[in-house]
Amino acid sequence: MLPAILALALAAQPVPAVQTVPAALPSAPTVVPPAAPDLPLDAPEARPPGDSVYRLVPWLDVPLTALAAGVAILPGRYPFHFISPRCPCDPAEVNGFDRFAIDLHSRAAGVISDVTVLASVGVPVVADALWVGNTRALREDLMILTETLALNSAAVMTVKFAVQRPLPVTYAGRDGLVKQAQGYRSFYSGHTSTAVAALTAASWTYTLRRGPAAWPWLVTAAVGASVGAERVLAGRHFPTDVLVGAAAGFGFGTLVPLLHARGGRLPVALAPMGRGVQLTGTW
Repeated sequence: MLPAILALALAAQPVPAVQTVPAALPSAPTVVPPAAPDLPLDAPEARPPGDSVYRLVPWLDVPLTALAAGVAILPGRYPFHFISPRCPCDPAEVNGFDRFAIDLHSRAAGVISDVTVLASVGVPVVADALWVGNTRALREDLMILTETLALNSAAVMTVKFAVQRPLPVTYAGRDGLVKQAQGYRSFYSGHTSTAVAALTAASWTYTLRRGPAAWPWLVTAAVGASVGAERVLAGRHFPTDVLVGAAAGFGFGTLVPLLHARGGRLPVALAPMGRGVQLTGTW
């Protein structure tokens, strides 16, 4: 009797539902994007626009810039202490390549050259400020430009006072410059040298920050040629004056930025070649 009662009690208990677990589906493979290659910190692609591209040495750069500015400015305030007027001069003493400039006297070309030089210095400063903003990089860029122009101007004034070449208009007896010290500062062209130095330094800054590009150098060449032609048309310089001025401006505009460039990874380099060295570039 007892077994029958136990059987009935067990039969009355609810049967737990059997839960069916679905079979696991194969998961899709996880695609891992390839890691971006590591770039050197000095590579243009690895730097933000406002990053520094120059390394300054304040204890050297500031005194050197101040000294160069003094050399460029002070002699011009006392020109008769350094220059001795010597004309009227015979135009025949001018070489055949330069002599035609004696007959040129365009006041408009002289004014245009003044404006162009101011733009050559001012426009790169404004463009740089818009690009990098009020950052340490902007202040370093401005210091490089200032040092470039100071050294370039010091060299210009030193050579002018050493050579004392009469201007074309001095040979022509115009503008009352025969008896004035400023009539004997033709070699070499400070306007051309300043424009080319400023634009060359700006082009190197652009190259170091954003990588090589042709257009900054085309602008430098075009503006430099324009200023040189304007100075010749104004009767203020001979062709050789502006050619040497352009070369000197390019030299200072290249030397100062590259000596301060960060990272040691420059688009130009010196390499040994035989008994000398060669200049190589990456573009």
